[in-house]
Amino acid sequence: MANFTSIFNIILNDVAEPWQLGFQDSAAPGFTGLVTLHNTIGFYLIVISISVFWVLFSLIYYYSSNKNPIAHKYLTHGTVLELVWTITPALILIAIAFPSFRLLYLMDNPGLYPDLALTALASIPVSKIVTGSTEIVPFGVTGASNNIRLNKHSRDITEFNYELLSQLVGHLLGDGSIHYMRTSVTPYFVFTQTIKRFEYIWHVYLTLNPYCCRVPLINPGKRKGIPQPLLQIMTRSYPALIPLHELFYQKSVNGSNYIKIITIDLLQHLNPISLAY
Repeated sequence: MANFTSIFNIILNDVAEPWQLGFQDSAAPGFTGLVTLHNTIGFYLIVISISVFWVLFSLIYYYSSNKNPIAHKYLTHGTVLELVWTITPALILIAIAFPSFRLLYLMDNPGLYPDLALTALASIPVSKIVTGSTEIVPFGVTGASNNIRLNKHSRDITEFNYELLSQLVGHLLGDGSIHYMRTSVTPYFVFTQTIKRFEYIWHVYLTLNPYCCRVPLINPGKRKGIPQPLLQIMTRSYPALIPLHELFYQKSVNGSNYIKIITIDLLQHLNPISLAY
């Protein structure tokens, strides 16, 4: 019975288990991307397999010698059919290529990733802690918080130190922003830059990754009318970001959205760190 229930074990473990069907928990953003790519390709393989078996079954059943004794080329072949089974595989390969190239680009420079030995303890499951959280996220360990959903109490007690708050103020004076989701009462921080500034974006991610649940996302965008891929860092929603949102934003006249503002209260938050960013 123990072996049977272990197949459906959903507890995050970080070590291989008997009868384990999936991967171990990732300890670095590189492996997280590999698992995501594996799952994406697996979906396409399932769709392709079902389609191929359906076509084979249809051919065997409907075009048997009993049902179709005389095969006529103009009845069983056509230009449209040839186009469909030629173009469809090409579209599937393109759909697989985009996430593959994205991951390859992010992993192209191994120096951007820390030694995996430092991230071996990226996620330490615990059974009993007062907060009720199921994970411990070491601060400063790259990828430590990837794919980890923190409960409300864990996010409520999260605080940003002086250096990190100063960095966020600097980002908010530039390409940083704070938003509210429709289903959340706490804001989250977003930092966006063009893909040409990848090294700088990765530096920002290394400082914010304990507060993020995923690696930077690549999104299409335009700069001066020219297509320019964008990389976007997004943190979780934290109550600690509410004071920064109140400092930089006020509701518009109609009250439907927020607009970014600069007030005299910002002076007390300016320091060498915020000005540098």
